[in-house]
Amino acid sequence: MFALLVLCVGGILAGFLLLRFVPLVPAQPGTAPKLLSVSVVIPARNEEKNLPVLLASLSADAIVPFELLVVDDGSTDQTAAIAFEYGATVITSASLPEGWTGKTWACHQGALAASGEVFFFLDADTWFVPGGYARIVNYFATLPQNTAFSILPFHITRCRYESLSLFFNILVAMGAGGFGKLDAPHLFGQSLMIRKDMYAKPGGHAAVKQHVLENLHFAECVKRSGGNNIALGGRGTLEMRMFPHGLEQLRESWQKAFATGAGQTSPLVLWLSVYWLACGVLAPFMLIGLSGGLWPIAIGIYLVNVAQVAWYGSQLGTLPWATPLLYPIPLIFYFATFGQSFWRQKRKQPATWRGREVW
Repeated sequence: MFALLVLCVGGILAGFLLLRFVPLVPAQPGTAPKLLSVSVVIPARNEEKNLPVLLASLSADAIVPFELLVVDDGSTDQTAAIAFEYGATVITSASLPEGWTGKTWACHQGALAASGEVFFFLDADTWFVPGGYARIVNYFATLPQNTAFSILPFHITRCRYESLSLFFNILVAMGAGGFGKLDAPHLFGQSLMIRKDMYAKPGGHAAVKQHVLENLHFAECVKRSGGNNIALGGRGTLEMRMFPHGLEQLRESWQKAFATGAGQTSPLVLWLSVYWLACGVLAPFMLIGLSGGLWPIAIGIYLVNVAQVAWYGSQLGTLPWATPLLYPIPLIFYFATFGQSFWRQKRKQPATWRGREVW
């Protein structure tokens, strides 16, 4: 039993190797950098509830985009009408070609129509805090020309079931953010800011057209083309609410490709993540299985796990106070959903997302 306690301590240390803290977009002191002409491209499929929040946040900032493009990806609601109302140029998506995912095809069409010197691809369920867009653009203007820049939006939760995303959010930060000591940053799926020439150099979204997790694959394309990936957290600049429509939407979204994402993670990060998660499961069982002099140690280890989960979660989104204390519940949900995703892939079964089959 003492050996198991030592393993749990090792898991806590592994967590700190994988994720120390989430760096944020810094404010730019002094003279404002050169104003960039930014084309904001928003792929949108049935986003009538999300689009007004994002578009209103863009129009309210001190700096507004040079160009605002909404690619209407076969919507059956008022997505296009709302985009027009906010002054966006609406691109009606052509039929989805074979070999493309819906999102990569929409982003590709938006890029073809964009005329700015910088492309800023954004998911429709994101929005900017006041001053957030200007802060991001001003920071990007200071980066080297060959940079692909991505922000992990701060995850706003308003219903208790949304807290079940806790470990998915943490694992995304560990695997794609490069926020620990073991891996370089990749890119996040919700946002991508890149200069037009650098976007074209690795082939744009056409180079990753078949991938559901196009962000991870495009990051590799950028590196092979001599570019540099930078990823930061969105607290104070960019926020999102991913799953306002219930538990099934949450489960369906994470299931569609999370096992695929594990396959794109570096082996060291992947196995340390598995070790960290396994120790997170083991710690509460130690409370049940131990007694006598080792029990206070088991309590201490569990509380340190709680503190670590709370520290990570609070940097990535809003978190009800009880969630870290009861972290085994979202952790079990993570394992169940990941297992479904892995089983589906092994049996070569597609998942469904927004009315389409995805692989």
